[in-house]
Order: sequence, then C-alpha cells, then structure tokens
Amino acid sequence: MKFDTEINNFMATHTFKQIKVDGIGTRYLLCGNEGSKYTLVYLVGGTGIPEVWLNHILKMEKDFRILTMDYPMEIESMEVLARHIVHLVDTLYLRNTIFIGASLGGFVAQLIGRIVPERAAGVCLYSTCSLSETSVVDLKKQYKSYGVMLVLMKILPYSWVRILSLNISKKQIGLENEDQVGRTYMEDLFTWVFNRYTKEFDTHMTKLLADIPNLDFMTKEDYARFDDRSLLVLPKNDKAFSEAAQKDLRDCMPHALVKWVNAGHTATLFKVDTYVDATREFIKGLEGADAS
Repeated sequence: MKFDTEINNFMATHTFKQIKVDGIGTRYLLCGNEGSKYTLVYLVGGTGIPEVWLNHILKMEKDFRILTMDYPMEIESMEVLARHIVHLVDTLYLRNTIFIGASLGGFVAQLIGRIVPERAAGVCLYSTCSLSETSVVDLKKQYKSYGVMLVLMKILPYSWVRILSLNISKKQIGLENEDQVGRTYMEDLFTWVFNRYTKEFDTHMTKLLADIPNLDFMTKEDYARFDDRSLLVLPKNDKAFSEAAQKDLRDCMPHALVKWVNAGHTATLFKVDTYVDATREFIKGLEGADAS
C-alpha cells in the first residue's frame, strides 16, 4: 500500500487536537486503550510530522494508551522541547509513560530521561545515537550543513531550498542503501512529508536539528538514571549514525535491552514489526520487574 493511502486511512479514524501548554498551542493525538497501565509517548524524528508513526500506533493502540505530538513552532531549543513534552504529559494527566524516540526523537527521549528520570517508566531509543561528549563532537561535524541551510533559506527561493533539503536528507540517512521495497516506501513517504513543508516549518525543524550540537553532554551518570529500564533498537546499516556512535550509545547504557534490525536508518518506518515486537518484549520485562 502506498504511504499516501495509508495516511489518509489513518487520519480518517484518528483526530489530532489542540491544547495550550505553557501558553503554547500544541497539536497532539491521544488514542488507544484507556485502561492500559502504560502510555506510549512517540517522539518523531527529523521530519517533525508525527503522523509518520501511524503503523506503530495502529499496532499498539489496542493494548496501550498512545500519545504523539507536533514540536511547536515557537520552540527552537531541544531541551525546552523536552520539558514542554513532559508538561504536555502532565497536562493530560498521563502516568507510567514510556518515551519512544526515533533519530532526533531519540535525543528528545534521552533529554527527558536526564531532566526527569522519575517520570519515565521506560525509554525506547530507535535508530539514534547518544548525547555523550564523543557523539556530540561528531554531530557538530555531521550537522554543520543545517547551519548552511538556515542561511540559504534566507536568501534563496524556498522551492529551491526544499529540493536541496530533501536530497540532503535522503543522502544523510542513506536511503539509497535500503532494499527496493523500503526505498520505494520511503520515497513515497518523503514526497508526502515534504509536500507539506512550508518555509516556516522547515526553518523550525532545521533550528532544532542545528541545536543538537549545542546541547550539554550527557554523562554515564545521567544515563544510569534510566538505562536499567531502556530499550535500544538499532539498524545494522545505519548511515545516519556510525557503528562507533552506536557502540558509544550501548556503552553509555550498559543495562539497556538491545535489539538489531537488518536494515538502514529509516527502518523505523517500514520494518515496523521488528520495532513493535522488540518494544512489546521490553514492556513485558518492565511488567515482570514491577511484579517482583
């Protein structure tokens, strides 16, 4: 099924709402099993469009409460964004929250784990890397293109910049290295996503990405606050984050459950069953730990 067909079917049955949090309008989706012990909080990656989580939500909402949200345009700091999401969870009176972040969303989940570890019943990191000193230094080199993009957005027609941004994004995540099925699906998804981008929204997301290298390093002590209730699902062929970066994440979180996916960075969105199965296994482990 093409992505645009999937998303149209999903949006016909799942309605996003608006709420004020800290005086900022926030668009969010709250759905799923209201009687579940856990709420799964899905934090989107660099596309910034939470609808791309649709297949995860469809596979999990029968058994779990689900929350996902936009990253408000007024917020340009990753740490402020992490705090805002915690406040959104508080405003909606959600408890036993498991924060699930992919790529950039994985950074947000790590920041939440550092800021309020007691609020995370669990942390699931998909296709991402750590925020240790080593990784952040590497990210400064990797993400310098986002500063250039911000300059280009000011001086060039946005239609040109959007094409350039799309091509850079595909290259950076190694889309050409996915198998044919995955590549076709992700090309369709990217087309749908970027057709919805405006200059203002693209600038917003680029500023968040450009802020990542400015974050304070996370230490092993920071990770020790939540790594015993964490899951890492990592692609074996992730071109966005090197093998060294993946090893650094595992070293920072030695008590985390680790699962591997035989694909590249974008596997989160088309090898959904692997991520869902790993997450369900992880949650069963949490339930067992709670029972003991």
